[in-house]
Amino acid sequence: MMNNPIRITIVLALLVMSLGAYILLVDIPQTRQFQKQETLERQLLPFDDQAITHITWATANETIQLERDDHGRWMITEPMRFPADNQEIRRILRALTIGKVKRIIEDESATLTTYGLDPPYLTLTLKTSSDTQVITLGDRGPFAPSLYVQTKADNHVALTTLDVMTFAQKTLASFRLKDLLLFDRERVQEVHIQQADGTIVMARAAGVHSLSPQWVFKSPTEGPADKIVVGTFLMDLSGLTATGFVDAEEDKQRILGQPHRTHVGVTILEGPKTHYVSLYQFQDTEKAYAITSSAGPLYEISPNILKPIMQGAFYFEDKRLFGMEINDVVMLTVTTKEENYILVKQHEEWMLDNDPTAMVDQETARLFVSRIVDLPMEISIPENSPLSLNNGLDTPTATIQGRNRQGQKSGLLVLGKREKGLVFARGAGLKGLYQVRSTILDQIPTRSQLTQ
Repeated sequence: MMNNPIRITIVLALLVMSLGAYILLVDIPQTRQFQKQETLERQLLPFDDQAITHITWATANETIQLERDDHGRWMITEPMRFPADNQEIRRILRALTIGKVKRIIEDESATLTTYGLDPPYLTLTLKTSSDTQVITLGDRGPFAPSLYVQTKADNHVALTTLDVMTFAQKTLASFRLKDLLLFDRERVQEVHIQQADGTIVMARAAGVHSLSPQWVFKSPTEGPADKIVVGTFLMDLSGLTATGFVDAEEDKQRILGQPHRTHVGVTILEGPKTHYVSLYQFQDTEKAYAITSSAGPLYEISPNILKPIMQGAFYFEDKRLFGMEINDVVMLTVTTKEENYILVKQHEEWMLDNDPTAMVDQETARLFVSRIVDLPMEISIPENSPLSLNNGLDTPTATIQGRNRQGQKSGLLVLGKREKGLVFARGAGLKGLYQVRSTILDQIPTRSQLTQ
């Protein structure tokens, strides 16, 4: 019987031999295979997408030619000449740039049909100033995202990391520029809205260059416009996009020849540039159309852009009665039937004028001032209507007077009789008699509430 030391030596020798065989027969070949795989994994395109100047997009149904100018803007040149959607093209080129070849297919028994490449779904021809690359795209691969392609340079079929959804269902309409109006909202000086009953003209107030500028009416009346509403309207116009295109002149005239429910023209003056769009809606209220030039297409658009415009000048009016911006108010005189006090702002803090040592609750004071400044009218009351005869403004329930930094009386709100959730009011911001929500009467703090 073999003693224990010899047995241990034999077992250890067998273990060493087994380990060596594993390294030689398994580990080293696998490592070489991984190294080969890493070598194969490479960029799909041999050049950067910024170098591409021409693209041909060819499917079984259509061929689209695109060219890029010296400023990086893409243009469709075939089958029509039209500005291209730069974002859509950048999205595709970016996918091609970061796309990688995961594996070269070396199965000699397989055919191009096996991978959806005979015929291919899409043939892409990409040109730079010195090179041309032709790539055909086939079926989706075994993992996500993956796609089989063939490059004409070597005719190899490769499995790539491209996502089929980046290239699927793209047509000429996908590449057309869908933005109707390209302008900088912060540089717009005037907006003209032409309707059947007249033209609304709004202008940026002189000397105001903030991100939220003041706007005023020049026609059909003069007065302040609601800067938030005008800003939102300009934002909606700058974001107006086509959902479809009507190019044939015969089809354009057939659509425009219908009796229209609405026809509005909008002119935007952006410094020396002028932008124009004509908006239409016919009997189908779920559809709307737009034209930016007689030579251009008739755009199908969302009808939502027309809803606010149809309210006319009223929609754009600054409906706040007080007549001052909150940052301009430095003094507020409050008179009610119960008491009278004056709030004064010093170093961005509110204090009581006749009691400078009193600790004013700043949050309460700021909330009150903002409510007064931003109080909108709810109903306009004609001067000769029965409602105007007993409005309570001769003996007001409350009067709030505002002064600016120059000490001038600029803001005013006079509140009269409360009636059915509303209260009669006059203000410096709008001429005439109005009703506002009567909750404002309950939101005027007493002196004691201000100093709690």
